[in-house]
Amino acid sequence: MDEMIKRIKKIKINEKIAKVTAFAPATSANFAVGFDLMGFALSGVGDTVHLQKRDDKQLVIKQICGLLTDKELSLDVDQNVCGAVIKKFLQDHQLSLGLDISIEKGIPLGSGIGGSAASSVAAILAVNEFLVEPLAKEQLIDYAIYGESLISGGVYHGDNAVPAMFGGLVLLQNSKPCEFIQLPSLDLCASVVVPNLKIETKEARKLIDVPFTIKEFVAQSAKTAAIISALYEGDLVRFKKHFVDMLIEPKRKVLINGFDQAKQKAIELGALGFGISGSGPAVFALSSNKDAAAVIANELVKVFANEGLSAEKYITSLSAKGGQIIAKEEV
Repeated sequence: MDEMIKRIKKIKINEKIAKVTAFAPATSANFAVGFDLMGFALSGVGDTVHLQKRDDKQLVIKQICGLLTDKELSLDVDQNVCGAVIKKFLQDHQLSLGLDISIEKGIPLGSGIGGSAASSVAAILAVNEFLVEPLAKEQLIDYAIYGESLISGGVYHGDNAVPAMFGGLVLLQNSKPCEFIQLPSLDLCASVVVPNLKIETKEARKLIDVPFTIKEFVAQSAKTAAIISALYEGDLVRFKKHFVDMLIEPKRKVLINGFDQAKQKAIELGALGFGISGSGPAVFALSSNKDAAAVIANELVKVFANEGLSAEKYITSLSAKGGQIIAKEEV
């Protein structure tokens, strides 16, 4: 208890800080063979959170802009992941701080590329910068996972929040408290394509709320192990052979119009692997370089267009950076 009291006393508000802006990237979770265990960050797309100190001690969400507005997301601090994460952090550390919160959404709602995780990570990184001695990311990640859990039915899984915070390709060991391993990326690239569909995480989870046989579980575990070993040993032949989701994809792909056609096209173009990003509708294909990834992304957009769906495309390496502070102003 004495150590806890000492630690709390060290955490103090820096009265000189007036405004902080943080960015966190979109992410792709599950990585086909790693349901609720693996995920990677995307470069060039994400959410930005601006916090400005108020004269009172209130938390107020002033604005939501970008791809989403207050028509889709709540301005209520308790009903918005940014507000909820900031409020919990301040309460846990007995800090008194009033903030105006502005959120720039670069990630569509229900897209499958970690919008809630990005907002949560950006929010906790931003409020942390108001401290005299900001905490390390490892001390903040549990708050980001908490934020993501608010929209996933209370399920704690950090396969979005962890890569959004730390970047790269990660393997979770535990989500509460968070423990993870940063995996080799082998300079691989991903073509992430988001068709204009909306799939809620809670609804997608209902499709897999069924028993799996021990035979199916063992087979998938063997593929997960093969992929991890291939990453460490740089064996792309083994990687391509075993990058197959035998459990989740067959049940969830029915929610994504054109999924089978998109997967077939990606494999025909030489993709090392293909899968559903998070709960979908986003899909991803893996390639050994950005040129190949760009070709595949363009073709996947065409596949979805044939289904009557517009789609956004993103090209990223698997070693993209995690969340970061992009601006800080003093009084």
